[in-house]
Amino acid sequence: MQAVLDEVIEKVEKLTDEERRELMKFLQKQKGDTEQNGGKNPSPNIEWLKTHRNEVAGKYVALENGKLLAVGKTLREVDREAKRIGAEKPLLTYVAREDEELWAGW
Repeated sequence: MQAVLDEVIEKVEKLTDEERRELMKFLQKQKGDTEQNGGKNPSPNIEWLKTHRNEVAGKYVALENGKLLAVGKTLREVDREAKRIGAEKPLLTYVAREDEELWAGW
C-alpha cells in the first residue's frame, strides 16, 4: 500500500495548481461523505426516500445503504425489525405525508 501512496504523491507533485485544487475538492467531498452517518455515505438513503416517499408516507422506515429494511407505525417497531435482520446503523426516520403539518416546539 505504501508503494501505491508514494506513487500517488509523486504524481500529485507534478500537477498544476488548478489540477491540485480540483483534486482537493474531490478529496474533501469524499471525506465529507464518509464522515456522515457513521462513516457511511448517506446519499443512497436520501435517494431512496426521494423515489419512494409516497409509498411510505405517514410511516416510520428503517433504511441502510439505500435499501428499505422495515416499515411500521412506530419508531420502536422499525428499529426492532432492523436490528432483528442484522442492520448495523440504519437510518430511522418518519416520512411525513404531503398534507401533514409538522411542528416542533417546547
